[in-house]
Amino acid sequence: MSIQQKTQTYPIRQTLPVGAVTAMGLAGAVIGGTVAAAKDLRQVKEGDMTREAAAGHVLKEAVGTGLATAVGAVAGTLFRSSFLGLVTMAAVGIGTKYLYDGVTGLAATKVKAKTAARAESKTAAKPAPKTATKPETAKAPAKG
Repeated sequence: MSIQQKTQTYPIRQTLPVGAVTAMGLAGAVIGGTVAAAKDLRQVKEGDMTREAAAGHVLKEAVGTGLATAVGAVAGTLFRSSFLGLVTMAAVGIGTKYLYDGVTGLAATKVKAKTAARAESKTAAKPAPKTATKPETAKAPAKG
């Protein structure tokens, strides 16, 4: 009787756990949206922000945080070491959120500039109100 040892093969390509990445992204979105809502709620109560602006900000933060968490989770799966995976997840997540905030901030600036330009062009296009008085003409003194 002889003992045989089976050889173990490792896959060349690691499969991505799509369900886990999606769950991480959703958890990140919930956490990011909750933090933004907590901040914005105080500003709405003080009158510094409208409800619509707060809702838009909460949505933007939820999407950005969820995206950063999901991308970081994907990057974290590249390492077998849990410490390296965690550090990579944090670094890639921070970088993703930084880029997202830059892109959305740039887009918001462009939208504000277009809105201001439209408002300015509408006020400039209106004719000046007509005055009811006639302009006075200077008369030369009569010779006498």
